[in-house]
Amino acid sequence: MADLTIKRGEVELATETFGHPSDPALLLIMGAMASMLWWPEEFCERLAAQGRFVIRYDNRDTGLSTIYPLGEPGYTLSDMAEDAVAVLDGYEIKAADVVGISMGGFIAQHVALAHPDRVRTLTVMSSSPLGIDGLPPFSDVYSDHAATGETVDWADRASVLDFMLRDSRMIAGTTHPHDAASARRLIERDMDRARSFTRARPTTS
Repeated sequence: MADLTIKRGEVELATETFGHPSDPALLLIMGAMASMLWWPEEFCERLAAQGRFVIRYDNRDTGLSTIYPLGEPGYTLSDMAEDAVAVLDGYEIKAADVVGISMGGFIAQHVALAHPDRVRTLTVMSSSPLGIDGLPPFSDVYSDHAATGETVDWADRASVLDFMLRDSRMIAGTTHPHDAASARRLIERDMDRARSFTRARPTTS
């Protein structure tokens, strides 16, 4: 595993790679409120062991990448798509298999639309196709949970941890047992590592 901070103008993007640079590149784009740590190291290592050069990175306002004043991000999904391209440029990669989850799925689609020559294949998970309406919305249970984010004291670690643990349990699904202990370790590591974890909190805008 190796890390590199890539600069795009005034924006800094923290990245990590797994595998050999000569192997086909695989770019992982995480969703909202989550740093690259939410792509588990074991997952990245297993992909690398299958002959892929795996890249994960922190989106703006997560992890070690550039943060902005709370509630004043000043950037769009299109800007975040250009961040993804900047990551490829930073590693001198002409084209990659691009994988995005949740908000990262929207970012990945923006990359494919704006820079089709840079995307060898596109995989979108837990997201929706751009420009298509009528898909099932969040469940009422999850929507009710997400709404409680506005009542969280984002300056209080215990309050944030409780909300994030409930969130991880909600999105884990029912196929496999939810590993609460592992989720707690991940969230605490994410909080400890981030420049400012509160910047990734949900907003009403």
